[in-house]
Amino acid sequence: MKVLSRALFLLFVLAGILIAVSNTQLVQLALWPLPNVVIVPLYLLVVALLLTGVLAGLGLGWWTGRRHRRRARQAASESARLERELARLRGAIAERTPMAAAVSPTSSEHKAIERQSALVVPDLASPTGRGPLS
Repeated sequence: MKVLSRALFLLFVLAGILIAVSNTQLVQLALWPLPNVVIVPLYLLVVALLLTGVLAGLGLGWWTGRRHRRRARQAASESARLERELARLRGAIAERTPMAAAVSPTSSEHKAIERQSALVVPDLASPTGRGPLS
């Protein structure tokens, strides 16, 4: 995007230079309600009108973007508020959670788990053809 904007800028500068070099005639500028007449070179009049148009376009673009800038400011402040609340809640959780909960199960819990798994998983060491009722 930077390359495109720089290329367009150079194109406009080149066009302005060509206008200035080829249009050096003097013109009379009279504004109707005013009694004065101003004599200026044509290139200066063209460049002034182009500059006025660019500034008017920038002003209108800034004016129409005010709603988006306001919404962006509101979203940024809401995001900052939520980040502060998240940090506060994480701190509260860290204070409540003891470090002992992360310790592995005790030996009595291991024995209980082994007994339960022995009930669920069949004994593979017994002969396959004979069961306890045969």
